[in-house]
Amino acid sequence: MYNKSFTVNKLSEVNNVAKEIASLTKANNLFLFEGEMGSGKTTLINSVVSTLGVKDSNSPTFSIINTYLGDNSQTIYHVDCYRIEDENEVENIGLLEIINDQNLCFIEWPQKIYNFLPSNCVKVSITVDKGLREINIKI
Repeated sequence: MYNKSFTVNKLSEVNNVAKEIASLTKANNLFLFEGEMGSGKTTLINSVVSTLGVKDSNSPTFSIINTYLGDNSQTIYHVDCYRIEDENEVENIGLLEIINDQNLCFIEWPQKIYNFLPSNCVKVSITVDKGLREINIKI
């Protein structure tokens, strides 16, 4: 079992966490990011995909799913489930195919789609307390 925590108080420190998460992509492909609104989920994912060779990434809040090409033309999905309101949407937007695909997938707000997720996901939780972010990574 893998369980590691990081305390981050500056944006520059996020890159260290991103490198750790990127190293886990060799053996894992589904990553779940949980945290309050504004906790830094998108910032962390953008840093991870940058580490993996993506030149330009942004938040998929409105598109729900962004697709990037990383190093070696690797397909990477960045999914934001915040706006998903019912389980029918998961099938309608093609999210089931992405979840069952073997490509890398980073999911924000996974609690909206837990019924569709396998148990072998990497869980990244972010909590904010007095300006410090505690980032916990579990497999």
